[in-house]
Amino acid sequence: MTRAIASPEPCYRQVKEVKDGVFVPARIHRTCHCTINGGDESMAHPWRDTCDRYPHLEAEINGRPTGVDWIWTSGEEIDEAEYLYRMAVFEHDRRHRPDSPEANPRKPIDFNTLPPPRF
Repeated sequence: MTRAIASPEPCYRQVKEVKDGVFVPARIHRTCHCTINGGDESMAHPWRDTCDRYPHLEAEINGRPTGVDWIWTSGEEIDEAEYLYRMAVFEHDRRHRPDSPEANPRKPIDFNTLPPPRF
C-alpha cells in the first residue's frame, strides 16, 4: 500500500524514538466525544461511521501523545494485534525488568552493559 504523505490516516506503526533504540509501538487514531444515541452525556470512544462528529487525528508513541506527522512518515506498519502485544511487553518490562531495553525505550541499546537473556 502506498501512503500519501500529505494525508495521514489512522494506523498502527512501530518506530524508534532514538538511534540504536528498540522499536516502540505507535498509533494514529481518532477519539470521538459525540453524544451517543442522542443522549446528553459525551463519552470518549473510538470514532465510528455512526458518530455525529468527525474529530481530528491524534497520535501516541507507547501511550504518550506526539505529533501525527512524525508517526505517519516514519517506522513500519503493524497490525492491531501486534500493537497490543508490544504495548503489553513494554508494560511488563517496566514493572518486572527495569534494566531491559523495552523498559527504557528512549535510551540507545548498549550491548556492553546489556544483561544476558533469561529463559
